[in-house]
Amino acid sequence: MSEWSPPVVLPPAWKCVEIREDGAAYRRKGGLSAIISCDVELDGKEWVHLSVSHRNRLPSWNELHDGKEIFLGDTYAYLIFPPKKFYINIHPYALHVFTCRNGPQLPEFSRGSGLL
Repeated sequence: MSEWSPPVVLPPAWKCVEIREDGAAYRRKGGLSAIISCDVELDGKEWVHLSVSHRNRLPSWNELHDGKEIFLGDTYAYLIFPPKKFYINIHPYALHVFTCRNGPQLPEFSRGSGLL
């Protein structure tokens, strides 16, 4: 298991509702929730998982992006679309992003153009 630490400063609308050894759960006014955890995966690297959800709808792109910036920072983060055989749907309105604490694991697709 990896050592995880919460964000230093949360925006005023967010509050921490649970802290665990590997992560934490947060809620924002308006019903947005975020769960973050960190673990060493099978590739031997530390991966941070962030899920962002609402009770009755998917989060918007801006909500997902804001959650990424707040909880993962200004780093590469990946939204994964696995093959159907690997789907795990615990919450129907959650989106998930991942970042590797050991640095980016995919190429920089804009090739320096800034077009992404």
